[in-house]
Amino acid sequence: MKNFNTPLLKRTKEFVAGFIAENFTEKICYHNIDHTLEVVEAAEIIGKHCNISKEDMETVIIAAWFHDTGYFLGCENHEEASANIAKQYLTDENIDPEIINKVANCILSTKIPQTPNSTLEKIICDADLFHLASEKFFNKSKLLWLELTLHNQKITPESWLNQSREFVETHEYHTSFGKEILLPKMEKNLASLKLKIKEYEI
Repeated sequence: MKNFNTPLLKRTKEFVAGFIAENFTEKICYHNIDHTLEVVEAAEIIGKHCNISKEDMETVIIAAWFHDTGYFLGCENHEEASANIAKQYLTDENIDPEIINKVANCILSTKIPQTPNSTLEKIICDADLFHLASEKFFNKSKLLWLELTLHNQKITPESWLNQSREFVETHEYHTSFGKEILLPKMEKNLASLKLKIKEYEI
């Protein structure tokens, strides 16, 4: 299936890829270009399932591209920084202020705990945590733990397993795709995680 694309999305991809490459550091091993690409792909998958318009698809994918750009400038409040980077870029592109606002709100809604209101916000929130329901769950969890430790957060492997369990246990998907498709897969990963914790304790 051919990916959804527009001239603006092509320019956005080039801009964000360049921004990430320019600001890359090995300490960012989770919130990197791989994660961004996965969220972009997930946003399109969920957007198609939710049958959104082409204009809304473009909006949510733009938000997906920008949603973690602020992380490269600092971990704290990176959603706000990401939204500001997106707003500046889209303003320079002469995009309608209403669309710019939608993109910014999508990005801000991904802050944990997630607070999506609109359909587009719900889509990007589910896309951002798509990996909780994927085969990459444990690998992604390990990368996030490594990234946090590289940023001087002292978290033992055992503590991280329990933090992950608590996070997954309380997480809720927001779209129909998330509830119908992702949730059962996330619950399987949770069961495997609990088994790992039990084995770790033994």
